[in-house]
Amino acid sequence: MIYITLLFAILLMLVPLPDSLRYARPEWVAITLIYWAMALPQRVSIGVAWFTGLVMDVITGGVLGIHAFAYALVIYLVGRLHLQIRQYPLWQQAVTIFSLVFLVHFIVMFNAPISFVWTNWMTVLTSTIVWPLVYAALRKIRRSFQVS
Repeated sequence: MIYITLLFAILLMLVPLPDSLRYARPEWVAITLIYWAMALPQRVSIGVAWFTGLVMDVITGGVLGIHAFAYALVIYLVGRLHLQIRQYPLWQQAVTIFSLVFLVHFIVMFNAPISFVWTNWMTVLTSTIVWPLVYAALRKIRRSFQVS
């Protein structure tokens, strides 16, 4: 079930959006990885994040290894702090998600030939806003299918 949700997150990243909404697309893969690394750190670790990042690099046609490095770094941090993050209230988790997705987006944008305009950073805000919904949905999936 973990890999199905990651595949669904990758597909959500590939859905075409109009130009006006292109920059507002949440970082679905990163927040899905963060949830699973927080909930089941023994099943979703740096290796899963690295492989998922390589898949994203191949699919998006970006520099090979950028998403892999960004996801692996963030999942390493989540793995180190997962017991603390799980104890936070949802709003404080959202603030943590903001900083983690910011890190992913900064690493990816730093290596892309795209200008640094404020619309490029809307992804970080929308990811933070949708975190409570993603958290609730993935938690329900985890409990329904008894993923452990």
